[in-house]
Amino acid sequence: MPVTSTSATAQPALSAYYWNLVSATDASGQPIAALNKGIERKLRLNFADQRLNISGGCNGQFGGYRYENGVLHITQMASTMMACERSLMELDAEIGRRLKGELRTALTTDGAEPSLQLTTQDGAVLTFAGEATPETRYGSQGEIRFLEVAASTVKCSHPLIPNYQCLQVRERRYDAAGLQLPTQDQWHPLYQSIEGYEHQDGVRNVLRVKQYQWKNPPADAPSTVYVLDMVVEQDASGKH
Repeated sequence: MPVTSTSATAQPALSAYYWNLVSATDASGQPIAALNKGIERKLRLNFADQRLNISGGCNGQFGGYRYENGVLHITQMASTMMACERSLMELDAEIGRRLKGELRTALTTDGAEPSLQLTTQDGAVLTFAGEATPETRYGSQGEIRFLEVAASTVKCSHPLIPNYQCLQVRERRYDAAGLQLPTQDQWHPLYQSIEGYEHQDGVRNVLRVKQYQWKNPPADAPSTVYVLDMVVEQDASGKH
């Protein structure tokens, strides 16, 4: 059954998943053309710390929210101000127009595929599929770290993959003002991937990652997991 009874049950359930748009129909049941791009591009809602963030269009949109008795209350949204192709800007405008005020909510998280259905004030129905956040998947809170990834990989020993190429990394540190501190770490191979990061040979990157301690990893998986948060710096000169 949909979990819509109290905010105490719904708030943790909302924040435990990323919500990706899978369907958008108007009050008469017809697809909303401007939102088709959001289905293609995985328009995503992220509920965290009483903040709603929307990504997948041209600009990120964000605002406050609260959930009470089957109704999602969304405060006035703000957004970044980039210019993009017309269809993405139309997507931003359409989702911003729909996701405001009070929305009737049907939330289901007890099945194999969590689902969030929002009915807007004009009767449109937006359906989102839940994708577990790293915090949910790994059972811990992520710790922010900065990793510098060298432009070239290095051959390393992997118990399951012959001729495995490891990323070369070292930790970067910054002070409270965001200024880089002297690098004390040495380059070393990372015997695992960084979730969400795709390495390009010849390109050096500084990444902000979240480091998770996986509470119950499979036997052949590492207990420490790295998930890309953002690319801080990029250099294609081919040098370390």
